[in-house]
Amino acid sequence: MGMATDNPRDVFVKYLSTIDAVVQMVARQQRMSWAEAEEFASIVRLRLIENDYAIIRKFRGGSSLRTYLTVVIARQGLDFRDACWGRWRPSRRARRLGRTAVALERLIVRDGLPLDDAWASVPAADSTDGGALLRAFAVQLSPRVRRHWVAIDDIEECAGAPDPAVDAVTRDNRVVSEALARSLRTLTPAESRLLKLRFSNGMSISSIARSEGLDQGSLYRRLAALLRRMRRDLESRGIAAPAA
Repeated sequence: MGMATDNPRDVFVKYLSTIDAVVQMVARQQRMSWAEAEEFASIVRLRLIENDYAIIRKFRGGSSLRTYLTVVIARQGLDFRDACWGRWRPSRRARRLGRTAVALERLIVRDGLPLDDAWASVPAADSTDGGALLRAFAVQLSPRVRRHWVAIDDIEECAGAPDPAVDAVTRDNRVVSEALARSLRTLTPAESRLLKLRFSNGMSISSIARSEGLDQGSLYRRLAALLRRMRRDLESRGIAAPAA
């Protein structure tokens, strides 16, 4: 395929099933939840159509297009994981214990695997002379707290009903919910409907575009701009994303 002659939009449409297949593969490799995989798919498509399909236009035919897309989407998967969970680096103790300890720490802390599953995924853990020491190290590890999704319809309910007995984590969650509820009240009815279809109903952007009679590319950009605006609004209310 020569990108000098092919229309990048036509290439995007033609290879959309390939893009989706690669996204699903990367999502499985990164152990994304269903909701995370859906969001990641939307982000990948948005990135591919941004700046007049700049990523696709950069393809020069040095490999197959699928190979090129796999590399691009895999890198985006790493960025997405870092944005969701924070950038992960092995601890000093894991580095001192060696590669097997680093692998165990990565699976448990970063990827959230239970201890037994992580242990079974690292064959060297049982075969090494320091197996007991590794096991003791792994037992002390805790998975990172990952972002979880709340339906838009539940935000107002979460924002109310104060409880003086809640702990600090619950209070922090309520502060975020209240700020998000106020931000949602600033949206137009059309914007609220789009967010509800996307996040409460779990519809893909392509499905929303078809059901609402909208151009898919324009809808990607519209939703991305809307989410950026909401993020700025939340930040102005003192709610910031965790540092990477």
